[in-house]
Amino acid sequence: MQYSHSKLIINLKNIKNNLNIIKKFSKNTICPVIKANAYGLGDVEIAKFLIKNKCKDFWVANISEALKINKNISNINIYVANGLNKNEEKIFFQNKFIPVLNTYEQFQKWTNYLIQKKLPNKLVIQVDTGMCRSGMQHEDILKIYNERSIIKKFKEVIILTHLASADEKNSQYNVVQKNRFLKIQSMFNYPNCKFSLAASGGIFLGKDYHFDMVRPGIALYGGKLFFNKQLKNVVSLVSPIIQINRLKKGETAGYNQSYKAKRNIVTATIPLGYADGVKIKISNIGYVFYKDIKLPMIGRISMDLMIVDVTKVKNKIKIGDHLEVFGKNLNLDGFARVSQTSPYDIITSVSERCERVYLN
Repeated sequence: MQYSHSKLIINLKNIKNNLNIIKKFSKNTICPVIKANAYGLGDVEIAKFLIKNKCKDFWVANISEALKINKNISNINIYVANGLNKNEEKIFFQNKFIPVLNTYEQFQKWTNYLIQKKLPNKLVIQVDTGMCRSGMQHEDILKIYNERSIIKKFKEVIILTHLASADEKNSQYNVVQKNRFLKIQSMFNYPNCKFSLAASGGIFLGKDYHFDMVRPGIALYGGKLFFNKQLKNVVSLVSPIIQINRLKKGETAGYNQSYKAKRNIVTATIPLGYADGVKIKISNIGYVFYKDIKLPMIGRISMDLMIVDVTKVKNKIKIGDHLEVFGKNLNLDGFARVSQTSPYDIITSVSERCERVYLN
């Protein structure tokens, strides 16, 4: 039996629950986001599971992610968010990937290529309504509008944008962006045009934000549970005890003596550190769980190791027992708060050294 590695346990039943909640809110096309290795959960495994649950459209960040998915799964639509870069037309075309066109130059290059191939099938255009990150700004949108005869040649055109403050339900900026997007919708009000505004947070802002396609990411994977009380935590990070020590009053633990024992205690070492995604900020303030018993982290988090005060359970634990870092007792959102960061940062930072275990 192996005890030496940490595990990220992924509850597929809860992903299905979260998908079903999203389906209740939006009857439109659902395009799950599986970029960044499905937020660290395993893109191929998660995509296969979502396909079984009737998803066929998927969102990735770049062409490398698309190629990995395409190598393992066929007959799905893969949207590539970072768009079409230099000399990528052929590889997009051969693999039937769908680039999200973020600039007028990308629009020209891709539409010319497809029209030459006599295959003007699907076109996806991102417009910037207030993030100044990706997507066509006002001048580019006007250029495309002036060339709308090209858009009319395509069987389907999806125009999308991204909300900057969707996780702030009462933010007026959501309304500002929605209204800007509605103006763009009115410009391209053609039978072949569809529209997409909402990612995870936007889905729960209401039907006014749904349009024709929604793009859930973190809400599927158990983060930002405040979006809706029916969403469930998906991931648990556990790590085995590999050593048990005794620390006397006045002695120190970890690098730079950042922890000094105020009494005699028993400590456990687990093989989980900042190389595995645990933030150094959590040193001496974080905690883990043995069953439902809360145990403090002590000393500075190391690259590969963490020290825990297990005095409360010293007569119960043994080498090989697992401690829960987040999961049932402290969900992903809660652990992110303690770590002074976001659930996106936590879940995408869990290293490949942590085995992914999928539970049905």
